[in-house]
Amino acid sequence: MTSTISLESQTRVEDALAYLPISSTTEYDKGRRIYGLDHSPRNIYLVVTGKVELSQIAADGSEVLLEIVRPDELFGESAFLDGSRRSEQATAIEKVTVMAWAISEIEDLVMKRPRLAVALLQILAQRNAEFTRHIESLAVDSIERRLARSLLRFSERLGTRDKDGSVRMMPFTHALLARYVGTSREVVTQYMNRFRKQGYVSYSRSGIHLHSDTLRKLVDGRSGASADMSN
Repeated sequence: MTSTISLESQTRVEDALAYLPISSTTEYDKGRRIYGLDHSPRNIYLVVTGKVELSQIAADGSEVLLEIVRPDELFGESAFLDGSRRSEQATAIEKVTVMAWAISEIEDLVMKRPRLAVALLQILAQRNAEFTRHIESLAVDSIERRLARSLLRFSERLGTRDKDGSVRMMPFTHALLARYVGTSREVVTQYMNRFRKQGYVSYSRSGIHLHSDTLRKLVDGRSGASADMSN
């Protein structure tokens, strides 16, 4: 028997959903763009079912994965910047259902429900803190350690824990992991194969089985378990 409760530790914050009215829903098929370079966000979105990836298009045209948004989480806050961040895009990882509120509607709601503003600021602060940690990891960690940190974070946000302490989560393509880690798909494949041989993970098209306690030792260790590979 597995637990379906999120493994991510949560700081007590204001619940934005308590202040948002029910909105009509829209479905997006897997791979469909919700907003992007040719259609900047004009709404705040809530994931009802499914998962959405947020990414940024760099100056050289490469795509960097920023976050995977799960059910009951909001995204699209760059709409507050009046279109100045057109390099951000949101794409359905799987079939998703979302609610949406126009920015003008959110502004009206904030005037009537000030606690909504507090909740939105807390969400923005948490996301910014996570982006900062990710940038720090890109700057100082080896690729091996960055990949290990990424797997642990995704397991905390998206995984379910088995009774033996291991974690099961959705399948991630090596290309998607590479966009989050900041390297090539080929390098991610080499490290994933190494992690599997070392007993940290097992994986297939149906999902990833992560032995988080042993993998965390690699992340927390002062010296790398193996020589790093090039980007």
